[in-house]
Amino acid sequence: MLNDYISWIKNIALPVWEGRGFDARAGRFRERLDRNGAPLAVPHRSMVQARQIFVFAHAAECGWSQAGQELAERAMQSLIRDFASREDDTTSFVFSIDPTSGSIISSTRDAYAHAFVLFSIAALYRLNRDAQLLALADGIIRFVERKLHDPVYGGLFDALPAPDEKRQNPHMHLLEAYLFLERAAPGRGYLERAAAIVSLFGERFFIGERLLEYFTGDWGAANRAVWEPGHHFEWAWLLDEYAALSGHDSSALCESLYASAKAGGVADDGLIVDEISARDDVVVKGSHRVWPHTEAIKAAATLYTLGDATAPAFADRMAAGLMSTFLDRPFHGGWIDHVSAAREALVDYVPASSLYHIVLAGSVAAKAFASDAALTKAE
Repeated sequence: MLNDYISWIKNIALPVWEGRGFDARAGRFRERLDRNGAPLAVPHRSMVQARQIFVFAHAAECGWSQAGQELAERAMQSLIRDFASREDDTTSFVFSIDPTSGSIISSTRDAYAHAFVLFSIAALYRLNRDAQLLALADGIIRFVERKLHDPVYGGLFDALPAPDEKRQNPHMHLLEAYLFLERAAPGRGYLERAAAIVSLFGERFFIGERLLEYFTGDWGAANRAVWEPGHHFEWAWLLDEYAALSGHDSSALCESLYASAKAGGVADDGLIVDEISARDDVVVKGSHRVWPHTEAIKAAATLYTLGDATAPAFADRMAAGLMSTFLDRPFHGGWIDHVSAAREALVDYVPASSLYHIVLAGSVAAKAFASDAALTKAE
């Protein structure tokens, strides 16, 4: 099924989202489509624009999209035009705008969104080598470090204005952005910033062999003490990416994260559950989303490179679950993003944000498994 999954991405999903998923008038990607594949008039978020820029820049680099670079470059121009704000030598991005007028709906500065803007810059810079993109990244990083970094307790505020709680998730994606920036333009301090986040992972996030999601502002335990199997898989892949760039041996952590997610996070029907209690490992949210299954494929690719001969078969099962439950519905090239434990749809729209997970997992699988017979053997 991995071959079918990768083929579906290249031949069906990407062409659909190049067309009906892009607003040619505004030069922006659609936020979401309805069940018939028509655009929905909902606020456009900077995070989704950045994710889609990554998708099509990365797809162009992989040779999966002829239109990818042009779309990514147009969307980057509109992202800067419609969402960016410059103050002194920093650049920040508002959270959302009206899709028709372009007026600001939410001026919140979201850490998660800024991580993805940096991520999109890395992917587009790999294609066009436009030095202005690195200058933009520098301004964003200055904003993140001056305004979103907690000078007292460390780590990132979730947003500005700062909420009471902190989350590990924005840190994870900022790590991802720094790793991709380091690959695109090494030697500019990105790897050192990535190292600081990896240290925070060990100090704050990974407690008792579980990756906690929520914390108080001073990094105490939040009332909502849960872990997500999907993020265990995602961190396993990211820590291995960090190891490849830094030389730091993360194999034991990768194996631990992968093993715990497989052992506790896969339901009897083979799908990955959303949330598990960190206190007793009881499933507290038994629903299923697209993205944990894509992250499981990436983590399996990591474990395969570390010598786990069973990893291709697990990746193939995850691809099979995606194809049988989520993908190519409710229309050709779409997906049901979230289903209940009984596999009933929990959303009546198709969010563009999921395509980032789907495409990146496909490219990781193609690289890790297709170089030998592993992909075919898994089927």
